[in-house]
Amino acid sequence: MTGTEIDDKRITLEEAARIVPDGAHLFWGGFGYQRAPIAFARELVRQKKRGLTIYTCGSEVDLEIMVGAGVATRFDIAFTAIEALGLANNMRRRVAEGKAQVEDYSNLAMAMRFMGGALNVPFMPIRSLMGTDMVQYSRYRGDKKLKVIDCPFTGEKICLVPSAKPDFSIIHVQRVDKTGNAQIDGIVGEDLEGARCGKKLIVLAEELIDVDEVRSRPDQTKIPAMYVSHVVVAPFIAHPVQCHNYYDYDLEHLMMFHKMTKTEEGWQEYLKSFILDVENHYEYLNHVGWEHLMSLRAKKPWGY
Repeated sequence: MTGTEIDDKRITLEEAARIVPDGAHLFWGGFGYQRAPIAFARELVRQKKRGLTIYTCGSEVDLEIMVGAGVATRFDIAFTAIEALGLANNMRRRVAEGKAQVEDYSNLAMAMRFMGGALNVPFMPIRSLMGTDMVQYSRYRGDKKLKVIDCPFTGEKICLVPSAKPDFSIIHVQRVDKTGNAQIDGIVGEDLEGARCGKKLIVLAEELIDVDEVRSRPDQTKIPAMYVSHVVVAPFIAHPVQCHNYYDYDLEHLMMFHKMTKTEEGWQEYLKSFILDVENHYEYLNHVGWEHLMSLRAKKPWGY
């Protein structure tokens, strides 16, 4: 663990989004309904970022927001949908319109790409893709999607996937100290490898804890401060999805979101009401309603 009490990496959500330039490549943390940095996606939309490329295994509302608003136009992903509710309407629409490109990999292949980036090696071997049509099929990476070679040691065929080394890694955690030591409860997904594969790491956390608390429980630190460039602390970062031990997913909001995105007109109405017409993340939370948000608070000992 590194970092000192005078090494304060805290910035605002708005400042963090301003750091990301148009055309940047981003690892996007979280998985499914768990710990998605959706507040960051909304802020990127407010700042009218353009041409972003997103690398992730499985994100949902956040990808729908970014592709729907034209912030992100390229995606290296394993899947996207609104779990239990249906398909990703904005993604399907933008791909059909030719406004977004998707390169699909398996979950394992994406995880291996992040591991390769974290290890600073150019590629990683994987067997499972050999049984899929992904070996022949590519939307935009062409012959750089993957390679099948003869293993130099056994002579057997082996598939290689390119390591992901994006400009930024964006990860949502439960707790962080001001130096950047981050703690994650529940499933971790690919966030440990993702935290290390980006050139810079922005950590968004629900709660700021004292440096001494981190030092008293060093085993709880999943991401050490040495990897972290900036820290943002705010509540309900993942809303309308969940953050284990802090709040459950907002099924009512998710159902509304999915219903509205079935049409472009509905999506534009949601975009205006919940993103563009609110000044910042706290105004968004005011718009959703604090009484409703507090009803989502996790109940011990279940964590949701």
